[in-house]
Amino acid sequence: MSKKSKHIKLEDHPKLSENIFHVPDGYFNSLHDKLMDAVETEESMLNQSEQLKRHPFEVPGNYFEELTEQIMAKTVNAEAKVIPLTRQNWFRWTAVAASLILAVSFYFLLPSSVINSEESLSAISDETIIEYLNAQQHGNDELFNDVDSIDLILDELIADELDVYADILSSNSELNYDFEYFDY
Repeated sequence: MSKKSKHIKLEDHPKLSENIFHVPDGYFNSLHDKLMDAVETEESMLNQSEQLKRHPFEVPGNYFEELTEQIMAKTVNAEAKVIPLTRQNWFRWTAVAASLILAVSFYFLLPSSVINSEESLSAISDETIIEYLNAQQHGNDELFNDVDSIDLILDELIADELDVYADILSSNSELNYDFEYFDY
C-alpha cells in the first residue's frame, strides 16, 4: 500500500474479505419449530397460573362518575394561595444596598473624558496605517499556506496508520472481520 493512499484495498488484503462467522447446518430449518414450541410452553404456563387469572386491582364503584365532581370541588371552590417571593425583610435591604454600590462604582470607575476616535487617528500618519494594513494582510496569507501544509501532514499520518492497521490485521488472524468497504 502506498503512503499517499487513503483507503484499504481488499484486493491487496484477501484475509479482510473472508467471512469468519458460521451458522450450524440446518439452523434456520429448525428455528421456526423451536420458536413455536417455546411460545406454546410459555402460553401454557400463563394459562395454568391461578395467580395471573385473578384481577388484583379493582376500581371502587362509581369512581369515574364521582371523580369529576371531586376534582371540581377541590379546584374551583378552593381559595387561591398567595406565596410571597421574599418572606424576610433583609432581602429587600440587601438588594437596595447592592444597587447603590453598583451605581456609585459606575460613577467613579467610568472615565471622565470621552476619547474621540477621529482625533486619535489623526495623530497617526497615513503611511503607518497603510503599513499596518499590509502587515495584517500578509499574516493572513501565511495562515492559509500553513493550513494547506497541515492537510498534507494529516493525510500522511492517516496513510501511515492505515498501513500499520493493515499489517496488524494480516499478521493476527483473530482480528480478521468481514467489513463492508465503501469507496467514497
